[in-house]
Amino acid sequence: MGRRDWFAEFGFQPVINAVGYATRVSGSCPHPEVVAAMAEASGAYFEIDDLLAAASREITRATGAEAGIVTCGAGAALSLAAAACLAGNRPEVMDELPDTTGCVRNEIIFPQPGPFDYDHAVRLSGARLRLVDYHAADALAQIEAAIGPRTAAVGYAWLEVEERPPIAALAELAHRHGLPLLVDGACALPPRENLRRLTRDGADLVAYSGGKHLGGPQASGILCGREELVRSAWVQMVDMDVRQGTWSLRHWVEQGWIARAPRHGIGRSMKVSKEAIVGVMVALRRYANRDAPAEYAAWSAVADQIYDGLRDLRELRITRHPTGANGQPYPNVRVESGAVRVDNLQRALRERPRRILLAEDERTPDRAVIFPQCLQVGEASEIVAAVRETVKELQ
Repeated sequence: MGRRDWFAEFGFQPVINAVGYATRVSGSCPHPEVVAAMAEASGAYFEIDDLLAAASREITRATGAEAGIVTCGAGAALSLAAAACLAGNRPEVMDELPDTTGCVRNEIIFPQPGPFDYDHAVRLSGARLRLVDYHAADALAQIEAAIGPRTAAVGYAWLEVEERPPIAALAELAHRHGLPLLVDGACALPPRENLRRLTRDGADLVAYSGGKHLGGPQASGILCGREELVRSAWVQMVDMDVRQGTWSLRHWVEQGWIARAPRHGIGRSMKVSKEAIVGVMVALRRYANRDAPAEYAAWSAVADQIYDGLRDLRELRITRHPTGANGQPYPNVRVESGAVRVDNLQRALRERPRRILLAEDERTPDRAVIFPQCLQVGEASEIVAAVRETVKELQ
């Protein structure tokens, strides 16, 4: 009996993903080892706190942070990180979030939102944001001026290789005022060294995506950093339908870190699965051994193939770039409007029997980017043929 075609049965088919590791195109495809470990985990039962404890050891080894947990995405990691900065080890505050009436410190300084800033995830904790232009020449002075008696933390969104302001400088400022630095590092990989550097430069909590370059399950993330803050995030996420005497984390009560088990925390709707926890752990083990130069060379070869196949088109402006616009090591091909408009090209590619998705430039409809890192065998040729055919149709 042949393999059942679930995609056809449910009425959908895979797309050609030239966008990259974006959530809307389902992130990355985990390595078979990751998938196999997740499948094995799916057939067994575990106490989730045991898995999180094991994950914390793996995250510590990989990042150099004091502790870590697996979350159901980097967005959840940000919300939990903010909640940890608000509540600390106070279960009475955890029980009330997102109501911050009981928080003396309920403000987080955060960058003014841009097209890729996930400030909503931080506000979900109940924190009030004090927004500052982190790209201003005097950003550090503005951030320091925004610090007041209600400030609970300083936030940062990692968006480009040229950090503005540098994380080390921001950490020094935050720590001088006795505040933790919370970093949204969802897009910070690659380069691989950012998995350790953000903590080394002084970040107290870092949120990473598990389902992008790391290669774990798509709806997964990592929160790592100072142990007491990670613990706070941990207990605000896990299932609390337990009696304190049999609570799997009762040793934290016995050690005096927390007075009692909190009720279901703000992260209860962000619970992480056993499969995701195990998948992230395996992905972390693999990440340390991945050959970054070989990976980049393979991506470059695909980008070259696409560029060579499209460069002679007079109706579009085709250029080849060694890195993404933010400086990350993603070779790519940029497509800009000429006689044919890029927004029309993108719509036409989406309407093909096998949909082709290009990375959109949110600032202009006249530019799109073809990233190779998620393309599978043979798809570069399909893109070239489809673009050339579509350009003829649109003239």
